Amino acid sequence: MRRAVTNASVCGSSDIDVRAKGLRVAYRADRTSQYDFLSGGGQMGRLMLAHDWSTSPLGPPDGWPQSLRSVVGLLLGSKFPMFVAWGTELGFLYNDSYAEILGGKHPKALGERFSEIWAEIWPDIAPLIEAAMAGEATYREDLPLLMNRKGFEEQTWFTFSYSPARNEAGQVAGMFCACSETTAKVVAERRSLEERERLQRMFEQAPGFMAMLSGPEHRFTLTNPAFQQLIGHRDVLGKPVSAALPDAAAQGYVEHLNKAFSTGEALIFSSAPYAMQAAPGGPITERLVDFVYQPVRDADGAVTGVFVEGYDVTERVRAEAALRASEARLKLAQQAAGIGVWDWDLVTGAISWSPEMYDILGLDPAKHAGTPYDTWLGILHPDDRDLADRTAREAAAKGEAFSIDFRIKHQQTGEQRWVRSRATAVLDDQGRPARLVGVNVDVTGERRREEGLRELAGDLQTAVEASERERNRIYDLSNDLFAVVGFDGFLKTINPAWERLLGYSRAELLAKPLAAVIHPDDLAAAGQVIAALQTRDPLQRFENRLITADNNTIWVAWAAVPEGDRFYAVGRDVSREREQDEALRQSRKMEAMGQLTGGVAHDFNNLLTPIVGALDMLQRRGIGGEREQRLIAGAAQSADRAKTLVQRLLAFARRQPLQPVAVDLGLLVAGMGELVASTTGPQIKVVVDAARDLPPAKADPNQLEMAVLNLAVNARDAMPDGGTLRISVRAATIGRQHRSNLKPGPYLHLSVADSGTGMDEVTLSRAIEPFFSTKGIGKGTGLGLSMVHGLATQLGGALTIHSTPGVGTNVELWLPQGDAQTGTPLALERAPAPAARRGTVLLVDDEDLVRLSTAEMLIELGHEVVEAGSAEEALRLLNGGLFPDLVVTDHLMPGMSGTELARRIQAERPNVKVLIVSGYAEAVGIAPDLPRLTKPFRNLELAASLDSLGR
Repeated sequence: MRRAVTNASVCGSSDIDVRAKGLRVAYRADRTSQYDFLSGGGQMGRLMLAHDWSTSPLGPPDGWPQSLRSVVGLLLGSKFPMFVAWGTELGFLYNDSYAEILGGKHPKALGERFSEIWAEIWPDIAPLIEAAMAGEATYREDLPLLMNRKGFEEQTWFTFSYSPARNEAGQVAGMFCACSETTAKVVAERRSLEERERLQRMFEQAPGFMAMLSGPEHRFTLTNPAFQQLIGHRDVLGKPVSAALPDAAAQGYVEHLNKAFSTGEALIFSSAPYAMQAAPGGPITERLVDFVYQPVRDADGAVTGVFVEGYDVTERVRAEAALRASEARLKLAQQAAGIGVWDWDLVTGAISWSPEMYDILGLDPAKHAGTPYDTWLGILHPDDRDLADRTAREAAAKGEAFSIDFRIKHQQTGEQRWVRSRATAVLDDQGRPARLVGVNVDVTGERRREEGLRELAGDLQTAVEASERERNRIYDLSNDLFAVVGFDGFLKTINPAWERLLGYSRAELLAKPLAAVIHPDDLAAAGQVIAALQTRDPLQRFENRLITADNNTIWVAWAAVPEGDRFYAVGRDVSREREQDEALRQSRKMEAMGQLTGGVAHDFNNLLTPIVGALDMLQRRGIGGEREQRLIAGAAQSADRAKTLVQRLLAFARRQPLQPVAVDLGLLVAGMGELVASTTGPQIKVVVDAARDLPPAKADPNQLEMAVLNLAVNARDAMPDGGTLRISVRAATIGRQHRSNLKPGPYLHLSVADSGTGMDEVTLSRAIEPFFSTKGIGKGTGLGLSMVHGLATQLGGALTIHSTPGVGTNVELWLPQGDAQTGTPLALERAPAPAARRGTVLLVDDEDLVRLSTAEMLIELGHEVVEAGSAEEALRLLNGGLFPDLVVTDHLMPGMSGTELARRIQAERPNVKVLIVSGYAEAVGIAPDLPRLTKPFRNLELAASLDSLGR
């Protein structure tokens, strides 16, 4: 081994030191000229210089013949993928561009045997290699090869040539290859072909006839089966219309094509006659067709052809004609067809009309009989007058038939109408025109339909374009999501609705996998759906969430059809529908909870009534010592707390007995300012903002004060580190689509807002549920917001909540406006001292304990009490001779209710006062004119209610 010299140039005079695969190889400077052909060869040149050639059939480069060196120098200097296989074992050498084709086989393939490198495709290329080694060059274009170069088999396509490589003696010593991989091109072409075939199938299956004509000579480039059937299956492709369909040319349709091509305006034909002769000399068949000539423009807007689309309506028109003829025969006597007949005597100039002509023109036959020709012309639209006059006179002079449409001014309504006049000449014995006999038909409706169709056709883009952008233009304006999705998980084609709904650009959506915009919780279900599509089962409906660019979500309902390595999908945004469904579900849930809560609260009131009454009596009588009095007072406080809890339950259930009056809401919240401030503490700033001159609100002031206090306590608890609590009141008018779902009208808007922790979406959705609380055990009943919601709803208002985590919460209470006539609530006064005898009371209640407790209170107030366990029993006592001074009755009882009993007593004994006692009032319950007392109650409250009956 010679000494190595560092910092040497391959082509210089010094030695070089090259290390590769752990080997250290030194070359003398005087031998480096043998490796000049490797210089400038890029990465592969350097690899060849450093390669260990001991196991290669080629041996080291210094032993390579000049012919091989020349070939290697050529391919190393090229940017086109090339390789050479040399010798009997075909040792493999290649350049940088071919190294990319080798994939994972590089750099191990350097110097190895060709057959070992490409063992998987050897059966496909071996015949070509044998031909090249025999001296015959070969060439293949887009040859399919199943390669394994990345650890798995993949289908590829290549275009390449194998050329014999000769040594110095002129003998074939190897083969040279220049190649390019065309996989991407072939795949793209095949997909494009599949798309074209799919469109062709749609074109062929269309029920109407279609044809594409190119250039000013109108050559057929495309026809579908329906068109071929119309023209008798003649060979027309590549031929101009005038040569392919001489019968159409003879009928003037080529002139119409020329007009559409030259003006660029669509022409629409309705029930146009087409006399078809399938073969020269064959029978002529007349067909009737509705069709359009639609000019096709290129990217610069120039007309390049005409697209023909229409339907054979022969049978339909004939059926309609037969129907009209049948109806005309049935109604001939009355001329129900509405066709006006006229006869113009060309000799005398007299014109006679049928009665229908007067109807069409709006003329009175009695006043306009024998109307002269000039008067008739005066009814015509000025723009149509000359044409109608000239057409009629020319037909009269020549003895020819004519047909013309013109406008008239209806003489009764002043409306502009369209009339179609058709006439034929009647000749005398000498063959001279003697009369014109014709019919006039009001075709206003038909012309309006044609004008509407023409306007629609002007907007309709029916041109068939080669580019995919033009073919998919119909999807551009849709709000639905259209997409072609590969089973590799990437979007292939999308319409603009994706950008509008999701907020991403088209490039962003096509670059990322579809899973990137699917909500993580829906990925598993979406994967199962795509797997099912791969079994070729169509998808009828599937819903999942997509993530928008601003990190929101939308719900989309999908339908999809698989085809090949992809599937076609269309999705519709159903977020609004799901929100409505969820709102309905929540409403039903709250209604069910309200019914349950109201029933439970009513039963609790019945249980609390004897408890509160008994404790009140024990306190007033001073029974027991000091210790016993403290226990009784504690029990009374607990009963009061239970009473408040039940009131909140009834408020949520919208079954609390309210006494709504006209309330000055601004004055009420202003007066509560100090009370709220004392409740919240010094760290919280309380701001009261009430607009001036507010109209009154319809509300129960006591319940409203409790509601404001509940909201203030909630706001305080949401601001543990302090903040601002703002109570504001203003007048507002609710429109038709307000978020609160209130009926339109005037309202008072009370807002309690804090700058606290706020609520997330899940917490906000459950905020008004009874017993739901985030304050922890023992820190709240979870009935505050429930009570406020029930109060607002029962008063005909609403409650709305807006909250953002870290920003705060705003609770809005909407109350209907009140008026000056709204009733005034009953003010409780201290009961007077019991008299010795205050009259007889009939007490009615189906609960024994409630009846016992109430009876004791009445007796203590000085009344004589007669008890009844039901309304029916009370009526029997009254009918049996009982004459009470007062009736105290429960409302809800089995059988007859307390309200029904009160109405019977008022009708039969108007002097007897009735007091209704109830735990709550249902919507169809106690009438507002009946005095009532709410359970549970104390002796003082009962006495005040009884006193109010005598006022």
